[in-house]
Amino acid sequence: MVETYNVKLETQENRSGDAERASQGFGRRAAEPPHLYDPADEGDAAVQFFIDNGYVVLGNCLDRTEVEHLNEFYDRTQRDRPEVWGLTPDRKPHHVGQGLIYSQPLLDYPELDPYTQHPGSYGIVGRILGGEDRVRFSEFNFREAPEDAGVGAMNFHHDATTPDRFTRTPYMPCDWLCAIHYLTDVAPGTPAFCVVPGSNRYPSLGEAFEGLGDEYAETPIYGPAGTCVLYDTATFHTRLDGDGRQRRRTWHQYYARGGWLKTDTRYIRPPTPVLTNWNLFPERLVFHADPTKRLFFSHWNTAQCEWVASGFSDDVRRSMPRGYQ
Repeated sequence: MVETYNVKLETQENRSGDAERASQGFGRRAAEPPHLYDPADEGDAAVQFFIDNGYVVLGNCLDRTEVEHLNEFYDRTQRDRPEVWGLTPDRKPHHVGQGLIYSQPLLDYPELDPYTQHPGSYGIVGRILGGEDRVRFSEFNFREAPEDAGVGAMNFHHDATTPDRFTRTPYMPCDWLCAIHYLTDVAPGTPAFCVVPGSNRYPSLGEAFEGLGDEYAETPIYGPAGTCVLYDTATFHTRLDGDGRQRRRTWHQYYARGGWLKTDTRYIRPPTPVLTNWNLFPERLVFHADPTKRLFFSHWNTAQCEWVASGFSDDVRRSMPRGYQ
C-alpha cells in the first residue's frame, strides 16, 4: 500500500453549533443507538422510520465477499493510482476535507457497475424516492479516514437542498438520497457517521436545536462492515473522528428523484435538480443496451452534456475539475 504522506484532517472551528458546549454541534448525544433494520424483513418499518427521522440504518447490505472486494479495490487503486485518492503531495482541495477520496471510480472500473443498484439497499431506496422507476443516479465515490489522521471536528452540515421542502405537501419523497455503506467495522473510537434526526425540516443546525427541543440528538451510527445508512441530504450530519488513530472506509452513493409529482396544491414538483456540476457518467452506462439502465443514468448535468457531445473525449474529461480524480 502506498505511503499516505502523513495525511491529517484539518480541524474545523465549530460554527454550526455552540463552540462553548462542544467541538461539534451542541454536544447533545443520543442516549441509545438507532435500530439496524433488515431490508428484507423490515422494509415497511425502515421506510416509515426514514419518513419520520430523515435517515435509516440497514444491516447486512453487503456480504463478506463484497466487502472484501471493495477493500481490495481500495488497496489496489491506492497502490496503482495514488494521485486519484490524494495520496501524493499534490493533494486537491476536495481531498483535504475528506482525508482520502476517490471521486469518480465508475469512469474507469466496470467491475463496480453491479454496486450502483445494489439489491441490499436499492429496494428501500426505490420506496423512499417514490418507486424504482423514479430513482436517478447522481454520484458514486469512495472515502477513507486513514489511520492516525487526527481529529478534524467537521461541522454539522447538510448537502444539497431545495427551498420548497419547507412548504410543500407532502414532504416526501425527498429530493436527494445518499447511501453510505461501511466497508470497515465502525464502533466507538473509530470515525463514525452522525446525524441529527428530524433536522431535515430546518434551515440551520441552530434552528433544529431550538425547534426539536428535547428531541434534538446527535446520533452516531455504529455497525459492522456491510451496514448501510440512508439519509435525506437535507438532514444535518457530520463525521465523528473517534480517537483520531483508527481507520474507516466508506462507499457513498447519491440518488436523485426523477419524474413530475402532483402535490396537495396546484404546484407540481419537477424532477430533482442535478446534484453537482462536475460529476460524469461513463459511456457504457449512459448508452446501456437496457433502457431501464439508461433511464437510471439519465440525470445529466451540463458537464456530462459537453462530454457526450465531444464523443467522450479524453481532453474534455481532463479539463474538468475531477475528470481523472
